[in-house]
Formats: sequence, C-alpha cells, structure tokens
Amino acid sequence: MRCLLPAINLRQTGKCEPGEDAMALKTVISRAIRPCVLMQLAAALLGCSEIGLGRQPEKTVDPNTFPENYKKDVLAYVQAHPGELVNTRDASISTPALKAFAMESRYFVCVQANAPDSRKEKLVIFFSGRINQFIDTEGGQCSGAAYQPFPELLAELRHLKEKK
Repeated sequence: MRCLLPAINLRQTGKCEPGEDAMALKTVISRAIRPCVLMQLAAALLGCSEIGLGRQPEKTVDPNTFPENYKKDVLAYVQAHPGELVNTRDASISTPALKAFAMESRYFVCVQANAPDSRKEKLVIFFSGRINQFIDTEGGQCSGAAYQPFPELLAELRHLKEKK
C-alpha cells in the first residue's frame, strides 16, 4: 500500500510522506461509505413519513358496528371471568341498543343474573362489535331494557361449576 494518493487523485507527486497511506485509505473508505449512510438515512426517514410506500391503507374502524354475536361474546367473557355470576339460577339479556356514553354513542346490552340471595345487573358496552366493558350498572342504566331469557348463560355457568 505504498503511496495510495496518486491512485485516488489527491496528489500527483511520486514522493510519499509517512502516514499518507493511512490517510488515503481513510479517505477512500469514507467516500465509499458516505452513499450507503445517505441511503440508510433516506430509508429511515421514508419509513417514518406519511407517504407509506408499499403499505396497506389503514382500515377505518367503525366504533358502532352492530354486535351480531353479542350472546356468544357475553358467554365467552363469562367463561373467562365467571366471578360473581357463578351461583346464577335465572339469566336474562337485552338486545343491543345504541346509547350515549359521555360524548359518544355505543352499542350495549344489559345482563340480569338472579341468584338465590342476590340479583346482579351488568352493563356490557361494545366497541366495533366486540365487548369493551363488562361492568355493574349504576343509576338505572338498564331500567328500560327489554330482557329476554338467556338459558345459554345458565348452561355455561353450570358447565363451569362442573369443571371445578
């Protein structure tokens, strides 16, 4: 590697001073790396940009999609979180309806569970057709609900008791 300077066109003399080979090599490497670094930087900036080349457009989510499988979803939720509904002897559920919660409307159903010593009323709020909240009712939130029998819930709770 004796005297690389003439090869990279920095100096045209035939004499080389000590350390010039190392300096020339650094210059060659930095010139070769610079385009790679610039391309990586451009790719990183493009990945963070709003252009989204090669990306699928994001699907807009309708928060008020009708919960078509609301009974199955409630059963799946109760199966995962049986908690205080275990001793239920009679169960009812309302059909989904839209109701304003704070500033937005959401579909909800009311679930009523009667046990020998208590009566539970649950409010199930849906977001985009899926259960978002399963909470106790407050202040008559389900007072006007038209309940219908929900024997599937009783069967699921019975099945959960037998598993224990």
